[in-house]
Amino acid sequence: MAKAKKRKKSKKKNKNEELQMRLFSMLVLFLDIVACLRLGTVGRFIDGVVIYLLGNFAGLFYGILVLLSGYVLFSAKLPQLGGPKQVGCYLLVAALMILASAPADHRIVGMDVLTLYQMQAEAGHAGFVGAMVYSVLSTLFAYMGSMIAAVFIGIAGVGLILGKTYFEWMQRRVKAGTASLKEKAQEVKPLAIFEKKKPLFFPDRSFDDPHPEPEEPEPMPEIILGKKESIKLEPEPTQERPETTQVKDTEPALIREPVPDKESTPYRLPSLSLLDRPSGPTQSKKEVQQFALNNAKRLTTVLHEFGVSASVSEIYIGPSITKYELKLETGTRVNKISSLQDDIKMALAAKDIRIEAPIPGKAAVGVEIPNLEATTVHFIDVLKDIPENKKDSPLLVPLGKDVTGLSVFAELDKMPHLLIAGATGSGKSVCVNSIICSLLMRTTPDQVKLMLVDPKKVELSNYNGIPHLLAPVITDPKKAAKALRVVVEEMDRRYELFAASNARNISGYNTKVHQYNQDHQDDPHEVLPFIVVILDEVADLMMVASKDVEDCIMRISQMARAAGIHLIVATQRPSTDVITGVVKANIPSRIAFAVSSSIDSRTILDASGAEKLLGKGDMLFSPMGASAPVRVQGTFVSDDEVARIVDAVSSQKKVEYEQKFVDLNIGQSSSTYEEEDEEYEKCRDFVITSQKASASLLQRQFRIGYNKAARIIDQLEANGVIGPQIGSKPREVYIRKYEEE
Repeated sequence: MAKAKKRKKSKKKNKNEELQMRLFSMLVLFLDIVACLRLGTVGRFIDGVVIYLLGNFAGLFYGILVLLSGYVLFSAKLPQLGGPKQVGCYLLVAALMILASAPADHRIVGMDVLTLYQMQAEAGHAGFVGAMVYSVLSTLFAYMGSMIAAVFIGIAGVGLILGKTYFEWMQRRVKAGTASLKEKAQEVKPLAIFEKKKPLFFPDRSFDDPHPEPEEPEPMPEIILGKKESIKLEPEPTQERPETTQVKDTEPALIREPVPDKESTPYRLPSLSLLDRPSGPTQSKKEVQQFALNNAKRLTTVLHEFGVSASVSEIYIGPSITKYELKLETGTRVNKISSLQDDIKMALAAKDIRIEAPIPGKAAVGVEIPNLEATTVHFIDVLKDIPENKKDSPLLVPLGKDVTGLSVFAELDKMPHLLIAGATGSGKSVCVNSIICSLLMRTTPDQVKLMLVDPKKVELSNYNGIPHLLAPVITDPKKAAKALRVVVEEMDRRYELFAASNARNISGYNTKVHQYNQDHQDDPHEVLPFIVVILDEVADLMMVASKDVEDCIMRISQMARAAGIHLIVATQRPSTDVITGVVKANIPSRIAFAVSSSIDSRTILDASGAEKLLGKGDMLFSPMGASAPVRVQGTFVSDDEVARIVDAVSSQKKVEYEQKFVDLNIGQSSSTYEEEDEEYEKCRDFVITSQKASASLLQRQFRIGYNKAARIIDQLEANGVIGPQIGSKPREVYIRKYEEE
C-alpha cells in the first residue's frame, strides 16, 4: 500500500511539474510575441533591451525562443542544450557576432569599442554583447587576430554541428591539395632554367643584374586620392593669367548673366581661376576623428566626476571647432553644465570653450571645443557650394562654414541690413572684403551699385576704379554724412517712381520697365540697380556727425528695403554710443566677431557668447528671425585675390560715377538755413570770446530756447567756427580770441 501511495504521489508531482513547464513556456511565448511586435510599454521595453544587447541578432533570438517554448509546450520536456551540435551552434553565432561588431576604423580596439558603442557614433551590429566580446578579443589579439579567431571559432562550430564526417572530409581535401601541389611543383622545375636564361617579360635585362630596378610599391588609395585633389586644385601662376574670354568657356557661371541694355558695353563675370586654390589639410581625417573621440571620453569623464550624468550623442567636426551634443539624464539641471565651464576648459586643456545650453530645437546641450589646427575656409570653396536655386539671386553673399562643414550664405535683400562688429584683428575687414568680392564675382554693374565709406582710408581704397561704384571710396567723415543724405534722397526718388508706375518694390518696377522697353525701344526707361552701402567704420562717423548719421541710418534701414537699397554697417568699437538703440532696432541681422567681454557681446547680439570666440574669422551670425546665433568660420580672401578681382573687373568697363554722389559740398549745414538767426552774430562773438560752446551755455547767456540754441550751434559748426561733438568732451573753438581783436 505504501509503495502504491508513493507511485501516485510521484505521478501527481510529475504532472504538476509538466503543468508548470507548459505554463512557463506559454508565458515566454507570450512575452516573445509582445516584444517582437513591440506591443505596448512592456513590448517596447523588452525589445529595446534585446536590441541593445544583441543588435541585429535580436530576430534570431526571438526565433530561438519561439522554437524552445513551442517544444516545451507540446512535449513538456526541457530540450538538450549542452550537446555537441548545440555547442557548435553557439560557437557559430559567436563568430558571426564578433565579425559584425568590428568597427569600420580598424584602429579602434579595446575599451574604445565600448565607448564608441555607448556614444552611438557607430552602432554595433551585434549589440552590447558583441561589442564586449570584440573588445576583449581586440585587446588581446588586435584587429587581425580577432578576425582570425572568429574564423577559427566558426570553423569549430561548423565541425561540431556536422560531426566526425566533417573532419574526415577536411582531411581528404588537405591530402588531395597537397598531392596536386607536389605534381605542379614537379612540372614547373624544368621551366625555371629556361626563364633564367631568357626572361619572359624583360628580354633585354638579365635577372642576374646586380642593380635591379626596384619594384613600385602598391600605392595606398588614400594617398593617391589626396595627390589627385592637390594636383587638380593647384593654383595657377598669376604671371601667366589667361584672358577672360578664354576662361569663361570652361568655368561654371556663378549667376545667370542678364542681357545688357547697352550692346556697346558688354560685361562678363570674372572667372573662378582668379581665386587661390586650397592646399591639402595638414591632418588626416582619421587623426581628427580620433582626437574628437578622445575629447568626448574626457568630457564625459569630467562631467561624471562632478556628478553630472550625461553622454555624448552627436559629434560635429567643423573647420575650427568640434561641437559635442550632450544628452542629459532625466532630473539633471542644465545650468549645472554651464557652471562647470572653467573645469571642462582645464580638463581638456582647451584655449576656450563655449557651452550652448540648451541647443534650440533639441533636447541636448552643445559644447564647442577648438580643434588642434583650424582649417582655412577658402573663398572659392564656398562660392562653389552655392545652391542651384540661389544662383540667380544677385545679393547672395557667402559668409563661411558652420560647425558641420556646410556653407552658410546670407541674402542681403531678405536680411535686409547687416551689422558687423568685433574687436581689432578678429576678421571683420576680411568679412567685408569677402562680401564685396562676392558681389563683384556674381553681379554686373547694371545689377548692383556700391557706395563704400572708409574713414580709415586703408581698408577699401583698393576698390577705387571698379565699375560698380556710385562714387569714389569716401574717406572724409563729413562727406560720408552728406553721402548718406544723398542716399536718402535717392530712396525718396525711387519711391516716387514706384508710386507713378503702381509698383510696390524694385522687382515689380524693373519688371514693368523691361516690358515697357520691349514695346518702346526708341524711348527706354531706366532699370534701377540694387544699391549696397557699406560703412566700414561707423564709430568715426558717429564721432563727427552722430545725429546726421544716426538719422540717415534710421531712415535707410526703415524704408530702403523695397527701394533696393541695403546697408552694411561695420565697427570695431561695439559700445553703446556707437551701436545705439536706434541702430540696433532697425538692423536686425548681425554678425559678432571675437570681443573682449560679454558686455560687448550683449551690445551686438543681445546675448553673450562672442567673448568665447577664437578670432581669425570665428563669428556668430544672427540673421533676422533666428532664435539663436549660428557659429560660422568666415571665408578668407587674401589681398592678392582682391587685387586680381579688381583688375579683372576694372579692365572690362570704365567706371561711371553718378554726379550727385560726387558733388558733396561739406560747407553746407546739416539742415538748410534760408536765413540766419538774428542772434547768430552775438552768439558767435560770445563763443569766440569765451572759447566755449554748448547749447545750454547759449540758453543761459541769451535767454533763448533749446531748439534755437541747438540750431545756432549747428550753424557755428557748419561755418567752421567750432568743432564737432566728440563724446562727452567739450567742443573745440577753431577761431582764437586774438584773431577777432
